Amino acid sequence: MPELIIDAHAHLTDAPSPAELDAVLARAETASVAAVVTAAARPDDFVPVERLICRTGRVRLFGTLGIHPWYAAVHDPNRLGALREALGRIEVPLIGEIGLDFGPKGIAAAPKETQRELFDAQLRLADERCLPVVIHACRTGGEIFAVIRPYRRIPAVLVHGSTEPVPRWALSERFFFSFSAGETAPGRRRGREAVRRLAVSVPEQILPESDFPAGGREPAGTVETAAALEELGARPLAAAARFAEQFGLFHP
Repeated sequence: MPELIIDAHAHLTDAPSPAELDAVLARAETASVAAVVTAAARPDDFVPVERLICRTGRVRLFGTLGIHPWYAAVHDPNRLGALREALGRIEVPLIGEIGLDFGPKGIAAAPKETQRELFDAQLRLADERCLPVVIHACRTGGEIFAVIRPYRRIPAVLVHGSTEPVPRWALSERFFFSFSAGETAPGRRRGREAVRRLAVSVPEQILPESDFPAGGREPAGTVETAAALEELGARPLAAAARFAEQFGLFHP
């Protein structure tokens, strides 16, 4: 597979307008970004993500469907049923963005136990269907990895934008890690140290992400983020090829 720049995590459905989304993707194409993985955060995002990934263009779009921990407390008795149905409608089914967030914003949105119950239910679905997952992890003290560990039929895991401590067993071929300019910019000590630590063991499993539209960053900027990752010891171009293979991207 040729060398690729992949934006491993974005929320394209949160673009301010269709015209702005068109401009964002045009800039990504100009920057030679090969693909963007865009994530749902709640059931209302499922259909917009499905429509978005049907777009044609030089930048390939892939979608992940799941319920973010910030929405764990939203009462919707059919949400897991809706997730199952939506996964059956897309060509490359991936589950995300799911996870745990025990930071102030996450706890304000949903209690820890409510987050845990929803996360576990979505991991069970991923394990049942042998689907890759995209994980949100914030201030869990490593709990996120302990919860994932029993689900051995999940073929690949992307932990996005997290500086969580990573246990040795998780430094395996099925775990990938993505970072945005917000973590890799000069002066961002915690994020840069996290990349350096991971690069010692899994340099070819660290990718750039934009987390668009958070912080004003967009997919085109992942080219610069990839360069920053290289400076910190990662090999993001090789990581993109491995990521595409394990997440089933670009398969005919």
